[in-house]
Parts: sequence; structure tokens; C-alpha cells
Amino acid sequence: MKKGVANRYRLFIRSVQKELGAERHAVKDYILHDPLLSRFISDVFLFEDIPARDRKPDDIYLSEVEQCDIYLAILGNKYGKKNEDGKSPIELEFEHATKTHRERLVFVKGNDDNAREPDMAKLVSEGGTRHESAKPVTGV
Repeated sequence: MKKGVANRYRLFIRSVQKELGAERHAVKDYILHDPLLSRFISDVFLFEDIPARDRKPDDIYLSEVEQCDIYLAILGNKYGKKNEDGKSPIELEFEHATKTHRERLVFVKGNDDNAREPDMAKLVSEGGTRHESAKPVTGV
């Protein structure tokens, strides 16, 4: 894994925005204010932190994935809005992070797959096996 500015890492945090926004913000705040972690993480990217631009959101988040060292996904019950190919941004980003050899961390909130939308349940169950170097953590 490459290191960003001054041998520090850049972290991309993603979840379905409306479902787990508070968790995403809490992770960012914790990392940036923790004396130890802030020594190793130079920047934490959240999609909602960028200003509105004249570009498609897909282009923005895939470009940001390429600029990060670590892709951290927080998966819950919602899958997110699907594109014309039937995939949500979080799945597209995870695939892009895999393809571009980013370190990937996956945290799963809850353990009731019956409460998850079918596509999210599939992503949760396949996430660790489909992409062998992903590190799923359940019960967050």
C-alpha cells in the first residue's frame, strides 16, 4: 500500500449516505482527533464534504477511490440507488478499490441479514469471499 502526504495515509469512508451518515462522521472525527491515528492518517474523505461540482457523482467518487490509500466501507441494511447496470455506488466503489489495489476494510452493522435489502445482504455475504483480500468485520 502506498503512503500519502508525509508518509501518512488517505482514507475514503463510504456507506449508504442516508442510512449510516452519523457513523461515517463519527469515524472521521475520531480518526482526525485521536492523537495516535491522526499521526498516520492525513485525510479522511467523505463524499458529502465536497462542494457541488460540474461532474457526475460516479466520476467524483471513483476518482476519489483512486486517490485514497484505504477504502473503508460501512455496510448496513440499505443497498443504495442503483445505476443503469443495477449496481449501487458503494458496490461500484468497492469493485474499483479492488481493481486498483487499494487496502479495503469492510464493517457490517448488525447481524440480521433478514433486515437487509436483498442486494445488500448479497454484498455482505459475498464481500469477503468475492474479493479475497477484503477484511469484513461484523457486529459493529
